[in-house]
Amino acid sequence: MRRIETGVRLSTSLNAVAGQYQSLTIGVIFTISAAFVFSAVGLRFAVFTLLLLGMAASFNRAWMLAAVVTLVPFVPLLRRIIGGVSGADTDPLSVVLLAAIAVVLVASMRQLVEIRQGVRTYNIAVLLLLVSIAVSLFAGRGASLNGIFAAAAVIVCTCLTAAVAAGAVPDVWPFVSRWLPSFGVLSGAYGLFQFYLLPSWDKVWMLNSGLRSIGQAIPMQVRIFGPSEAPGPYAFFLGLCVTIALTKALTIRGRGRVTSTVIAAFLLFPMLVSGVRTAILGVVIALCAILILRTRGAARLLPIVFLAGLLVALNSVLGRLSSTSTLFAGTRYGSFNAATDTSFQQRLELLSLLKSPQQFLAGRLTDDRYDNVVVDLLVNLGILAAIGLALSLAVVAVAAVSNLRSGNHEVAAASALFALVTAASGNIYLSGFGILAAIAFGSTLRVWRSRKQTIAGTHPGQGVREQRTHVQH
Repeated sequence: MRRIETGVRLSTSLNAVAGQYQSLTIGVIFTISAAFVFSAVGLRFAVFTLLLLGMAASFNRAWMLAAVVTLVPFVPLLRRIIGGVSGADTDPLSVVLLAAIAVVLVASMRQLVEIRQGVRTYNIAVLLLLVSIAVSLFAGRGASLNGIFAAAAVIVCTCLTAAVAAGAVPDVWPFVSRWLPSFGVLSGAYGLFQFYLLPSWDKVWMLNSGLRSIGQAIPMQVRIFGPSEAPGPYAFFLGLCVTIALTKALTIRGRGRVTSTVIAAFLLFPMLVSGVRTAILGVVIALCAILILRTRGAARLLPIVFLAGLLVALNSVLGRLSSTSTLFAGTRYGSFNAATDTSFQQRLELLSLLKSPQQFLAGRLTDDRYDNVVVDLLVNLGILAAIGLALSLAVVAVAAVSNLRSGNHEVAAASALFALVTAASGNIYLSGFGILAAIAFGSTLRVWRSRKQTIAGTHPGQGVREQRTHVQH
């Protein structure tokens, strides 16, 4: 017996030593590989490779999606700090998150084939998008790298929504809902730091980006963009965090309600200083939808109080900063005149392109971007893409309103409504915010589809497969 015990202990010790040497060997190989990648292709490609491999190393689609959500607010800042000031969409770090989502979708092909379900109308819309993009690529009228990147971003995000809605990809919205407001606090704090002190890497990026609508590269004269790549995506991200926090404040009890309200109140100031009015409008519309469709009794007072607080905060910001910052001395927030507001007039001109869609049978896939997601796809990806996207957004809107009315998955539904409003001011899929919007859309559609099937009494065993998929992955 003693010999057997001694042999077992010796075998265990050898296995432990072998495991340590194996881990050490893997670490050495990984370090050498990272150094080789860095020396061969540069720091940005090295970071891209390490981030993608690090996310894929978990072999878990839910963890990989959670990692993408965590990185969304901070990857643009990482690009600036390590020297990514070119502003090109095809910078390797600008595509790392889309590449990770593409890996998740490819890994989910078996589940998609097995389930063969989803929201049929949305799937048809995605099919129209794919056909239109294929026609545009085949036409090949001066397609640019940035144009191809934009097409890839739209495909990846809409396919992610369809896959989540079908139950083929894990629904990580609970992770988003829980942690995104905290990420918003970090992002908002950095935005305020940027407004008052403006770090050197942000100043260099401003000067190299060529953007003229974000103010001067001087403290207190810049429309803050925080860790994001521009004021628009930054304000949309903060607005999404505010929408999540306020919806949770309306639907939960206890200290969580107070915490969510405090977070929303804190994020108001950096969102206002970004100077993006569409984000404010999106929060207001989402709150009004909750007020009308969801809240009852005394709970209806909270959205009204918050909207009143938003007005007070707006007046306070104008009063305090108009004398020291030229950004707030004008009429961006102080007054609105449809006849003289340049931004409003430009958006009206864009809508005039919808009057003659026949001239955009095939897209151009150029570097040009338009401040409306449907118009942007019409010009760059063709008429079928514009129809498909408009149809997909309409389906999401119906699902979100239905979920709010029935009290199902309210946080995701309100967030989806906010994202739909932001789509009126640009192609939301061209930044990390588009991934968050796609997850909100997919989660909203999934719950809506399940509820419809429950009401109709048609659950052909698919729910069991979904649960098994979520548990295993």
